[in-house]
Amino acid sequence: MFIKTKHYDTCIQKVRIEVGTLVGLEADDEAYIVLKELPTLEMLKLKEASEQGENQTLTLLRDLLPSILVDHNFYEDADAKRKMDNREVASLVFESLDLTVKVVNEYTHAAFFSRADTSGGRSHLSAQKSSTEGVAPNSTASTATGSST
Repeated sequence: MFIKTKHYDTCIQKVRIEVGTLVGLEADDEAYIVLKELPTLEMLKLKEASEQGENQTLTLLRDLLPSILVDHNFYEDADAKRKMDNREVASLVFESLDLTVKVVNEYTHAAFFSRADTSGGRSHLSAQKSSTEGVAPNSTASTATGSST
């Protein structure tokens, strides 16, 4: 039996991308975004776009980013009471070349872009951190912000 609250995170894979230094903070882990895997039809569109060139790939990802952004710690106010909406975060990502390159590269190199692991099943790397330092690949615990680490 599939229970959304219990099984969704292992079914829909995510990748955490830390971008703190690229947005003016001291350490990468001070700012992050969590992106989920693309739905099947969008994944096929991305494959087609990548065959057409980098411009088409970036255009498609720019359009899809708000819908695959599942968590972040970007706020409207200094008191961290109101989060930026997904469209604003996506716009910020694509305003900076360095930020765009990091997010697109880490997202497209995420484990869920491989078709299967060595045993022939799906990889279950849920919300892995973008840096590989001391990170357990199957970590699904939630932090106080509700993001997986």
